[in-house]
Amino acid sequence: MLFLKYYFFYYIYEAKHKILNNYQFFIQNITIMKKRAWLILGLFFLWGAGSTYWYVCKIKGFCNEQEKIANTQKEEEKPQENLEQKEEQIPQDIIYFDKNSSKPVINDQAGWTAEIKSLKDRQEEGKKLFIYGPYYAWEKTPEGYENLGMARAESLKQLLAKDIDTANILTRSRLLQNNEELSYISGTDGVFEWHTHNDYVKEETPGNAVVYFPYNSNKEIKVKAIVVYLDDLAEKLKKDPGMKVQITGHTDNTGSEASNMKLSKKRAERIKNILVNKGVPAGQIIVIAKGESEPVADNSTEEGRKQNRRVEIKIIK
Repeated sequence: MLFLKYYFFYYIYEAKHKILNNYQFFIQNITIMKKRAWLILGLFFLWGAGSTYWYVCKIKGFCNEQEKIANTQKEEEKPQENLEQKEEQIPQDIIYFDKNSSKPVINDQAGWTAEIKSLKDRQEEGKKLFIYGPYYAWEKTPEGYENLGMARAESLKQLLAKDIDTANILTRSRLLQNNEELSYISGTDGVFEWHTHNDYVKEETPGNAVVYFPYNSNKEIKVKAIVVYLDDLAEKLKKDPGMKVQITGHTDNTGSEASNMKLSKKRAERIKNILVNKGVPAGQIIVIAKGESEPVADNSTEEGRKQNRRVEIKIIK
């Protein structure tokens, strides 16, 4: 009886041990099968991706086309303003200045030679060549000059010295209205202008001048320099009916204020009558008398009084 009981427990133990071993073997096989399945699935995925890439990109060539389209779109999306700004920075003028520099750079020698010839051809008796040196407010002022524009004007004057008598050249500066910092500045655009400039007429800009009168004079004007200037002014006014000219008479302080006021008006009226006789409508002419009230020089000297005996002519719209 004891033997049977022992045998029963031994059988139960062996059966349990076999079941446990079989379970562990089953679990190990399942784990190995899972690993193999994932490995096979991964290899299949890589094979599929590689085959697709080879067919689409290498055989059909679609990848290159898509890359070209993407690059083209990127180029088109670049701001056009930047491209325009780069183009603007390339000097196009025949002569120019680098920013903060007074040394002119000749960009086109043939064009510069033609410019000099044109300046010489336009030279007339009683006129002087004004050189307006351009500059921006943000540029540095060189030592010895009131601004960079004057330094540039003087540099251009020296450049022209061998072709035009420097006694006929006057230098001025011209402030350009632009806050953008540019890499270069034009050396020809609005820089050179011939103006009537002599003992009797001083014209700083076209149509804006000062005419000087002899002492106590308001009679007929026979001075050639004045007549030539008024001829040009009359033609300018007749070509543009919308343009008006303001004529302001002045005197020195010799005599009474009342007589000087009358004299200044007579001088302005004299200029007006000359223009009207040349065909300018009276409606385009404005006459103002200032007498001795606005001197521009010292009346205690003869030279100062001469500068105060004047008629100022100003073009207005």
